[in-house]
Amino acid sequence: APLLLIASTASVGAFVNPLSSPCANKIVGDVSPRTKIPLQQAVDIEVEDTSTAESSKGSFSNFDYEAHWYPVSWARDLQVNDPTKITVFDVDYVISKTADGEIICMEDKCAHKGAALSQGRVTGNGKNFQCAYHGWSFDGKSGKCTEIPQLVQADGSSTQIPSRACGKAVPAQIQQEMVWIFPGGGLEKALQAPPPPSVQEVETDGFKLGQFVRDFPVDWPIVVSNILDPDHGLFAHQAKSFDMYSASSTYPLEIQNHYPEDGKGWILESKVPAQDKLLDVDAKLREAQEEPKKKKEKKDGKKDQKELWASSYFHAPFHLQLKRVDPETGSTNFVSTFYICPVGVGRTRFMAAQGSKTSVPRWMTKLFTDNFLDQDTYLLATQQKNILTAEAKEVEELLKTVSSPEDLKSVSMTTRNKMFCLTSPTEKVGARLEKFWDETLLRTPNRIERLLQLNAVGAFATTLPREVVLDRKSQQLDISKESQDVVKNCKKVSKYSKMVAVASIGLKFINKAPKALTSPTATIASLGLCFLVSSLAQKIEREYYFKYSDDYRRKDLAKIPEKIWIDKE
Repeated sequence: APLLLIASTASVGAFVNPLSSPCANKIVGDVSPRTKIPLQQAVDIEVEDTSTAESSKGSFSNFDYEAHWYPVSWARDLQVNDPTKITVFDVDYVISKTADGEIICMEDKCAHKGAALSQGRVTGNGKNFQCAYHGWSFDGKSGKCTEIPQLVQADGSSTQIPSRACGKAVPAQIQQEMVWIFPGGGLEKALQAPPPPSVQEVETDGFKLGQFVRDFPVDWPIVVSNILDPDHGLFAHQAKSFDMYSASSTYPLEIQNHYPEDGKGWILESKVPAQDKLLDVDAKLREAQEEPKKKKEKKDGKKDQKELWASSYFHAPFHLQLKRVDPETGSTNFVSTFYICPVGVGRTRFMAAQGSKTSVPRWMTKLFTDNFLDQDTYLLATQQKNILTAEAKEVEELLKTVSSPEDLKSVSMTTRNKMFCLTSPTEKVGARLEKFWDETLLRTPNRIERLLQLNAVGAFATTLPREVVLDRKSQQLDISKESQDVVKNCKKVSKYSKMVAVASIGLKFINKAPKALTSPTATIASLGLCFLVSSLAQKIEREYYFKYSDDYRRKDLAKIPEKIWIDKE
């Protein structure tokens, strides 16, 4: 969905793909605004692969969801020796950060009776998870059961622990402040897999990452598709800078596809001149209706600025980067990067970072980003009802043609191709991405079973209430100790401000109090300052709870005809 701060921060730089390839093709858009496209032509828009050796694999037939590391948490959100539950592909895991900064991870299931290890503790050595149910302990790196208290004798000896008492350890690491796990196999397979994608500017230019996290009750492929859809930014966010990432017949997209690891991965890059497209059309329509054109005057003052490229990068299935680049210098001042954790069907952990040389307090990043995300996340929830219902229906029909659900992993769906009508030149990227989902999602671990389970109980029959979809407390406050500390501090500041206000009034009744403190001017100033500080603290605190009501939505929508797209007469 969001481009985050990139929508309002100017930046220049060059995008360098860590897996560069000569494979490239230029996509020429020829769809102008207000032009009607026949349905069949619209849904069939997609990117053609070139015939190089690398791209000849290009149908996604070899893509393997279990051959990748997955982002699950910012390292700073984990407390030392504190077991924390995370979920990937509808499987629960327990992770913990050791005192020396390493990560241990296991499936969140005790081998004894299946209780959650995340409800237990980490033992004194910082290396073992101990189940709170019967005290069984497991090595966090190997999964080996290290102790069963009921088998320990008074002299410290123990009978042999059976091999079936072991749990399942999962490889884990920290890279660029992000915690990654490898749920697709053991350590040997993890070591053979490509390393997690990274933000090159962190290594080369000393960029700092302003980190954000929030959980959403929205299917993760929908969230990914939204991030790579800049056309929505003008309307859902009323943010003009999104137009620089869109395409038109005058400014077509250039797209590159890469298929590393013999097709087990996929990387999609695109770039387009960072110029206004739809806004220029809007300017002409406003001129035709003889309305004031402030936008044109503003743009005329930018004619001498250097042309930039707006670039996007998608490392399937979870990592994205967006930035504006200078093709000559190869430098950048700002990059938005996104880490989408596939929690499960209908669930996403959205993690993002604004990379720059300037460090921004995390709570300030949170305030802006939450307001930004609230503008379109509920729209994604309304999408989800229709997309997942259609996907479940297609899966049910496909199951009638095979002997077992496992056989569907080699089958492609047509859900999105049939449902979506993609007409914009920008959606050349979107069409390729939706084709990727249709061809690969049935290979996602546990998706078929979970999709059908949720559909059977009517989970997709309605859209969750706005207050649930946009509940910041459960989605962000409850999972971030830093946010909890901010809220606690806001409560303290508000409380102490009121106490100071009461004290300033009380001074007037103390005979020996200095007159400088009891004068009407001093009292009014003190009360005013206390009120201001308390109000600000309360305002910041409210940002951690549900906020974006229908009233906010209506106010935002009213901005569209004012500054984005004029209503047709």
